[in-house]
Amino acid sequence: MSTTSRWLLYLLLIPVLLLLAAALLLPVFLDKERVLEMASDALEKQTGATLTIDGGVEISIFPTLGVALEEANLVLPGEAQPGMHARSLVIGVQLLPLFSKRVEIDTIGLDGLVIQARAGEREDKLETSGLSDEELEAFYQARREAMAERGAEAAGSALTVPLALSVERLTITDARLETSGPGPDERRVIELEKLHALGLNLEGRPVPIELRLRIPGEAPVEVALDGSVKVEAAMDRVIADKLHVRVEGATARPLELQVRGELDISRQVANLVLDLALGDTRGNGILRYASFESPQIDARLELNLFDPALLALAGPEAAGADAGEPGADGSRPLPLDAIRAVDTHAELVIERAVFGAHTVSDVTAGLRAVDGLVTLKPLKGSIYDGTIDLQATFDGRYNTAKLSTTGGAREINVASALVAMETGAILTGTARAEWNLTTEGRTVDDLVAGLSGPVNATVDNAVLQELGVEKMLCQAVALVNRERMSADLPDTSRFQDLSMTITLGEGKARLNPLRAQLQHIGLTGKGRLDLLSQDFTAEFKARLSPELGELDPACQVSKRLTAIEWPVECRGQITGDAGEWCGVDTEEIIEDLAKYEVQRKVEKEAGKLLDKLFK
Repeated sequence: MSTTSRWLLYLLLIPVLLLLAAALLLPVFLDKERVLEMASDALEKQTGATLTIDGGVEISIFPTLGVALEEANLVLPGEAQPGMHARSLVIGVQLLPLFSKRVEIDTIGLDGLVIQARAGEREDKLETSGLSDEELEAFYQARREAMAERGAEAAGSALTVPLALSVERLTITDARLETSGPGPDERRVIELEKLHALGLNLEGRPVPIELRLRIPGEAPVEVALDGSVKVEAAMDRVIADKLHVRVEGATARPLELQVRGELDISRQVANLVLDLALGDTRGNGILRYASFESPQIDARLELNLFDPALLALAGPEAAGADAGEPGADGSRPLPLDAIRAVDTHAELVIERAVFGAHTVSDVTAGLRAVDGLVTLKPLKGSIYDGTIDLQATFDGRYNTAKLSTTGGAREINVASALVAMETGAILTGTARAEWNLTTEGRTVDDLVAGLSGPVNATVDNAVLQELGVEKMLCQAVALVNRERMSADLPDTSRFQDLSMTITLGEGKARLNPLRAQLQHIGLTGKGRLDLLSQDFTAEFKARLSPELGELDPACQVSKRLTAIEWPVECRGQITGDAGEWCGVDTEEIIEDLAKYEVQRKVEKEAGKLLDKLFK
């Protein structure tokens, strides 16, 4: 090595040696109070926060020059900001700037952090069940005015964001967010198990972030978030790029989300693109979320599968409801408070929607909800090999909710529908229906019982299983004829035409008129079905065709038998044995036949008399 090279090497080594010597001697000469003061000043300049220490102060050199503080308190700038207390606060600083009496923060570590915040007043918390209709009107008006004012003051109500934050590594462990409301029972806790961020800045550079939090309770919820964000302080924006979110415990199955989009802090508006997975459900959509205190949501969502069972809350409460505990039936009050809290406009596209045993495919729907008024217009889909097209309005603004719906169904496979309703495929064919229904009430049972309006339905190629109407009437004819049947007729009824007008009201479905045409028999009548108990009654008048005798010689129908109406009475339960539903009142038939014979004789004698008079 040449002399020149050696001197160049020495010159390079001198700063390194001096830096090493300073690092070794720094703990001896540094004033802890001075270091604390410098760190506090730096923190306040870079974050706007004020730092106070109730415990000890320790200075470390390796692996990072830093200050470890015990029982630290942080006060954020701005009014109504939460109080923050940390069991341990570690601030790592760069060494070289210290020689210039500057502190540049490299690392912030917080352990045992407790953030205590007080919720706002209860002006927006919906507890409206005790209000009169007039008070509800005033409530909605006041809320609309408050929301308008809040929109103008959104920037001031948001959490103040430091304007000059730059930290290479931020780590928070074992933290708690505690919020308390005006009432003694309005305490909420969120446990932040871990928050780790690298290169934290407000200049729009990507910040890798990892977060784990838990919401304790009877059904605890755990949230995990991984990805990166960009924070732009000048524009008050947070930009998310492929954030992965996993939520466990909120629903029966874990919810997975991929999130992209941005959050405008000052305007309190979030525009997000979502990819979601929940059980077998996969979907994507666009979400606009405005006003954090009283959210307004606009969304378009496409799903391969929608199953309300997947949305059920996990935990003991959900299990109890499934087990049939009190309140699991339709007698519980409608959740009007929750419905009134929704302000949303949504468009839904669903490949397959499952409602218990019922499946609707190719669903499209538009939804608008505000102040308890929910409009579904229109909803289209395919069900039981046919289609439905309906619109509905649910008015939950007042204490008695109102529901109205109009629509139609086409080419519905009746057997599939009945099987889904657990009644068995007692009737086959394809049905068409149109309806215009209204109802009102305070419970689901009230809404069912209060349904009113017409439903016009027809069934093509209808076949009734387990009940042979022609067999039943043929037996009655044979009885009148005092003959014994020889043929074994089927216990089914094949209808050439089946139609009915259903009028709903007072929890009953009234079928009037009810018309049915078989090959040899025509039926007209009326019936009634209790919507809750599923009990029904029906009364028919049957007209017999002379060709009925083709089924069996004992069923020969004379002119006198075709001249009368044969009474058929049916009663039972939809889920019961169809073979026991109906019967023919033969006593009434005999009476009618006797009256017919008397009338026929009278007409015959009158005819003879008229012949004599006019001859």
